[in-house]
Amino acid sequence: MSNNLHVFVHDGQVYTSCTAHSLPNVIPYEPLWDPHKDHNSSPDDTDRPLSTCWAYGARPWFPLIPLNPTFDGLIFGCLNHSRFLLLTEVDSQGKHILHHDIQEKWVALEQKLLWCQEHLGAGLLIPWGTKLPCPPTAYGYQRSHTDAHLAKKVAMRSRNAFLLIAATCSWYIMTRQHHGSNRPWTAILMNDPKYPIPTEWVLELSRSFIGDLTTGVPRTGAFISSNHCPWQVQLPIFERFSIPIWVRFSQNASTVNSSLRHYIPSQGAITCVTESVQRGQPDDSSWGQQDDSTWGQPVNNGQSALGWDSSVLGWGQAGGEQPVSDIPEAHADSLFPIPQPHSGQKRGEDWKAFFVRHHEENKKKEEKETPARWQSRQSCESAAMSHSIPGKSSTVVVFEWQPDDWKVCKADREFKGDQEQLDVVLRVQA
Repeated sequence: MSNNLHVFVHDGQVYTSCTAHSLPNVIPYEPLWDPHKDHNSSPDDTDRPLSTCWAYGARPWFPLIPLNPTFDGLIFGCLNHSRFLLLTEVDSQGKHILHHDIQEKWVALEQKLLWCQEHLGAGLLIPWGTKLPCPPTAYGYQRSHTDAHLAKKVAMRSRNAFLLIAATCSWYIMTRQHHGSNRPWTAILMNDPKYPIPTEWVLELSRSFIGDLTTGVPRTGAFISSNHCPWQVQLPIFERFSIPIWVRFSQNASTVNSSLRHYIPSQGAITCVTESVQRGQPDDSSWGQQDDSTWGQPVNNGQSALGWDSSVLGWGQAGGEQPVSDIPEAHADSLFPIPQPHSGQKRGEDWKAFFVRHHEENKKKEEKETPARWQSRQSCESAAMSHSIPGKSSTVVVFEWQPDDWKVCKADREFKGDQEQLDVVLRVQA
């Protein structure tokens, strides 16, 4: 028995793991995969979740599917939709289909991810019989449907299919790192002689759940029966990168697969865990909790090359002169006071630069806001416009600043309807 082996008992079955500290909430029936049936053979109205499954030899990439991923950043932000707020439209035949703006962004992202998948897997020794996932298009987000509800359901299933491509790319990256490739995976994408991918896009990818192979990105994992291990070559890779693997232990140790010998628990460990379960001892360990860390945050006030379409696949501008923001850069000087927390003001930023920067940020937010958010913002702005200016009988307190040694003149006020608060910005004269 390994010193790092964790033993679990659930419904009379014993499970062990070298990489997970607890069992998932739901243990699937064995087997979930049908070797004679593709994952995409289910009808359009099927909503099969991408949950933890039993190991299937042809899909060694499946355990790397990110668990509860956050679709944000400049690459995956276009997938950030809920079924309730997802936009659809009616085509010329009166059928419902995913809105064309969303379709265009999904098609572009699909082409880029498939391009990465192809190049990252080139030259690798892939296990015999490995079956790559179907592209998201095959799941039907470009098809029309009889009602909007079905169109949204199919679109969300297609959205989840992007995670299959992402998992395959992560599996290729993990395989290269495990075997000690002399060429970094980022260089493979950036140094393609025909269509090099811009450095900024690749760096963004490396910070996403595709390139981040640390434990900060929870993975779906997989179950393996102790009698048969379909991933004899892949198992050491999964263990090295702490991918959750659970082995259902067979009481007959003689039938345990040789690759899973280090997963055999001692009888004492089984007895200890069984007694704890019988006493009803709570399990404080958590599984599948999202990490609070963020990735893919835009830099330089949101200015990015990811939106420039000058190449065949629309990766962005590969080189040449970069665009320059017309927003005045705030000069951080130790002579300026530190702004109040949550004020949104940068140190050394005057009121003009503050208003210009916030105006640009608000414009970007408005371009991406949902219909419900737009309605809420309009209501706040209408309510703010109907308010009368504070008078003597008003309970609102207004401060009038008089010039002093700091040469602070009368304060400017800005009402920000989207935050429902009044920000007072001091204008400091040079």
